[in-house]
Amino acid sequence: MPHCSALSTPIKIDGPIPVARHAMLGNDAITHLYLRHIAALRGFLAARVGCREIAGELAHESFVRMMTCKNEAIADPRAFLFRVAGNLAVDHWRANPVGPDRFLDIDEHEHLASEAPGPERYAAARQQLDRLRRAVDGLPSRCREVFARHKFDGATQAEIATEFGISQNAVEKHLIRALVRLRRCLD
Repeated sequence: MPHCSALSTPIKIDGPIPVARHAMLGNDAITHLYLRHIAALRGFLAARVGCREIAGELAHESFVRMMTCKNEAIADPRAFLFRVAGNLAVDHWRANPVGPDRFLDIDEHEHLASEAPGPERYAAARQQLDRLRRAVDGLPSRCREVFARHKFDGATQAEIATEFGISQNAVEKHLIRALVRLRRCLD
């Protein structure tokens, strides 16, 4: 039996709502109703308004409205709650209509087209990358290692010279050889 720390007595979530037929809803009954139905209410509203955040706000507003009902006996609190929520969803759509004035005419807004590369550009870039990868793989081993350390790992020429036990001049020659070969590959 789950316990709500805000209440002085534990509540049974699986049982019927502890409200007498046609009785006013007290805080314990509202809390029990909330715990038992908030997830279903949010789902109900999300399906109607198309946004989980708005559905959450409307669900809480449904409970607020239920708590502020004065002098009304509620025969079926769950049904009443969902009716209030449904009405709030309708009010939301009335306040935020989606109609022809909310949609863009594509012909009038061609200048808004995405500047992202199209599929053909992605395919060309992928082919170019494959050519470069094959060219790097085809470099002599020392030349490939020096090039990779410099371009991919960010090592300086002095660090590479020390690491491989060669002169900085030799590092430059390896880099030049690699770059010339890669340039030919791109042409």
